[in-house]
Amino acid sequence: MPFGPEPLGFAYFAGVKLVGYSAYAALLNSSKTISQAPCKLPSAWKAGLVRTGIGVAVGVAVGLGFWKVLPSGGWFGEHGGALFMWGLVPVRVLEWYFFLWLLYRNCQLQPGRIAIIIALGIVASFLLDAVGIFTLLIAPGGAWVC
Repeated sequence: MPFGPEPLGFAYFAGVKLVGYSAYAALLNSSKTISQAPCKLPSAWKAGLVRTGIGVAVGVAVGLGFWKVLPSGGWFGEHGGALFMWGLVPVRVLEWYFFLWLLYRNCQLQPGRIAIIIALGIVASFLLDAVGIFTLLIAPGGAWVC
């Protein structure tokens, strides 16, 4: 069944991401690895706003690019959604790495810790996608459905 987000739906989705990424940043800031680091930590809301901004900018570009390039019928038409989600994994690795570089580069994080933060961030991103999509589908003015 075809559907598409309305402007309010996009706002719902971005709002879910902002709250979720802010919560992730609060957990990150309170973790033993970060809280004891010799650096100035960003507020959770600032970090959430930055991560949401990165995601919106990159997500719109990647999403529009992917769906414009993808053939509309056949195998790609049937499996395009799954292919898109799998393709988001490397994109999100780069998004999370960029986020850490922007806000936490002075914290002298070990490479192993960075990998864990990125992996957990990717999991959080996909969970927030599910909540955001669910929200835009059920909230008034969130999406049109045929």
